[in-house]
Amino acid sequence: MKAKRLAALALTVLMMLSLLTLPAAAVSFTDMTDHWAKEDVEYLATQGIVKGTSSTTFSPDRKMTACEALLFCSRATGVSATDKAKIAEDWAEELKTLLPEEMYSWAAEEMAVCLETGILSRTELKAMADSGSLAKAITRETLSMYLVRAMQLEPLARGLSSYSMNFEDASSISQALQPYVYLLNMYGIVQGNQSNQFMPQGSLTRAEMATMLRRAIDFMDDRGIYAELPAYTTYDWVGGTIAAVSAGTNGVTLLTLESNLSGTRSVSLPATVAVYENNMLSTTSALKVGQYARVNLNSSGTAESVRLGGVLTTYNGTPTSVTADNITLSVEGSVKSLDIDRFTEVQVGKTVGGPELIDPQSGYTSAVCQVDSQGHLSTLQLSGGTRAAGGILTAVESTSGGQSLQVCAFNGETQRYTLPTGAGVTINGVAGTLTSSNVGDYVSLRVSNESTGQLASIAVDTVTQYVQGSVKSFTYSRTVNEITLSDLATGKSTTYDIDPNAVIRYNGQNIVLEKLEKNAFVTLQISSGKAVLVDSYPSSTTTEGVIDSITYGTPTILAVRTAGDSVVTFELDLTALPTIYRNGKASSIDQLRSGDQVVVTVRYNTVTTLETTPQSANVTGTITRVVQDTSGITIDVTLTDGTSASYSVADGVSVTQDGTAVSLYNLKPNDQVAMVVSGESVVSIEVTQGTSTGSQLTGTVLVANNNDKTLMLQLENGTVLTADVSGAQFIGADGSSVYLSKLVAGDRVQLFGSYSGAKFVATLVLKL
Repeated sequence: MKAKRLAALALTVLMMLSLLTLPAAAVSFTDMTDHWAKEDVEYLATQGIVKGTSSTTFSPDRKMTACEALLFCSRATGVSATDKAKIAEDWAEELKTLLPEEMYSWAAEEMAVCLETGILSRTELKAMADSGSLAKAITRETLSMYLVRAMQLEPLARGLSSYSMNFEDASSISQALQPYVYLLNMYGIVQGNQSNQFMPQGSLTRAEMATMLRRAIDFMDDRGIYAELPAYTTYDWVGGTIAAVSAGTNGVTLLTLESNLSGTRSVSLPATVAVYENNMLSTTSALKVGQYARVNLNSSGTAESVRLGGVLTTYNGTPTSVTADNITLSVEGSVKSLDIDRFTEVQVGKTVGGPELIDPQSGYTSAVCQVDSQGHLSTLQLSGGTRAAGGILTAVESTSGGQSLQVCAFNGETQRYTLPTGAGVTINGVAGTLTSSNVGDYVSLRVSNESTGQLASIAVDTVTQYVQGSVKSFTYSRTVNEITLSDLATGKSTTYDIDPNAVIRYNGQNIVLEKLEKNAFVTLQISSGKAVLVDSYPSSTTTEGVIDSITYGTPTILAVRTAGDSVVTFELDLTALPTIYRNGKASSIDQLRSGDQVVVTVRYNTVTTLETTPQSANVTGTITRVVQDTSGITIDVTLTDGTSASYSVADGVSVTQDGTAVSLYNLKPNDQVAMVVSGESVVSIEVTQGTSTGSQLTGTVLVANNNDKTLMLQLENGTVLTADVSGAQFIGADGSSVYLSKLVAGDRVQLFGSYSGAKFVATLVLKL
């Protein structure tokens, strides 16, 4: 770590040579001859960490102002010159409002480092600037707090419960600052005077500050301490509470981490891994079950370091303010503010990711925060509220509870939403009513985080003109550039002029026009007859995940749960189904099951291919009891190992027998089942052997599978099942002959036959 710091300081020295009159290897000051701090001052000056008051003098006995002390502290952090420049740029505008004008030119860069590394907060800097204390002498006890923060040891100071000191004037040290003084004294960075006094309210000289600074830097180098800056790092990481630690071969340590958001993960730690406890280098012996750990990974995915965060503390509250970098919440009547960074795992609704998921406009109703002993927000779970979505309205239909909308986003994905009766609707900013006349208009949506596809509000823009289609051709490097779109619905082509100042984007990134791809899906914003926005995406996209549910109807909705636990829906037209594969072989939609692994390929808004792989059953047994209530079905199962378990099975879960769909509500005691269970959720059920009973069915044809001799039906109660019609006779209501191959989606039929377990075997099919 020392090499890292010296490399960073070398860059700093190069930037500061104009301020020194001597080469960096031989800095000396005329007023330091025979001074007790000569060695420390001139060493730090050589490293570019401290500067003189002139080219030849250091002024060792001059009192340190608070501003000067803070700048000295910033140089202990080990921040590189490159990062320092970036930090200064990022904080520049805010510092112009915080720092006195006369200080900004020479103090802004290092004051930015102070803010970024936590040496002081915005509030503290503003208070100091407003009171004028930045230009006043700093007390020794106050300097102790800033120096401990610079050394990244404040969490350790805050966690101390005992910090007795033997200074003669220890009782004079402010209670709140005693832990900071204690740490510096314990680590040999501050000492008492000849009378063993700390003199907490006394000022300190530049020489004293330099000596303390060198001791602090030497201690940090020895313990491997440096300021880790989340916003200026890019490496991957995984985090969680340590559930198990075991030794592998060749010095490898096997670490099992559990996160209440992302589940359980195992990480192999090589013998060379650096382990940090209290921000100081430790060993793998510090890895204890129950502690939070963040593992930093290199570009190859190998663990480079582990940062321990102690035991997590959980706070449940109501958010009063949420941004991408901070949350303020009310917890049992008190207000708590927590910073969010890229090392914070975030869950919004059912989606897990990072701070990019946070929508400040969402209006979240509750938050669960887990904070480690370092004060870092490790996990943040936000519930309630809404998320933003938008696109071109392509369909509006009235339903019993409101309206059903279809919206095509700019990336070509088509989503269906429910607009409940009473939800807010504005047309060009004025309260209004959504009608089919708004098809083709741009809509901004607020979608519930808790109810898939349900809208809280919709804003319609009827003024701005948008057009969607595929790029047929375009011209560039002309006086007037043009783009020709092929309308996906009609196939007609239209050419538009491109405004010289138009924004051109591909897959979310700004590009030049000549980089636009032919056949890409594109949305144009038209103003005065010219395209002022050309927003394009690949013509073909794929989504990987697990089939969450299949809701049959017009259209049929396929819901896929992705790796991030978000649910994406796709519309399927049963009269023009995509190509379907199951286990690499051609299949049909009636063979799909919730729980199947799936890759969905979409081209120009239309699902073209479904490639599925079924999951293997992980629970088998015999049903002993079936209870039906408003939430679905609860089944009690005697498992093959002799134990019993109870499972709640929600509507939409695939239930099959002999590979064909049967009704969830036809499950009966004594049915033998093989189930895919994830956590407490039943993903799918296969009836391996069941009881028999006679019956007849009436419903609507969804899929007539002539190859497998089956009919997938939606019964009058909404249940979907697949009937075996391989031995059935087909007749029409008038007695005429009917053929399976002639039945199509939407035909009404009545089936006569019997159940074999939960599977219906028809002997007669009557087309109504």
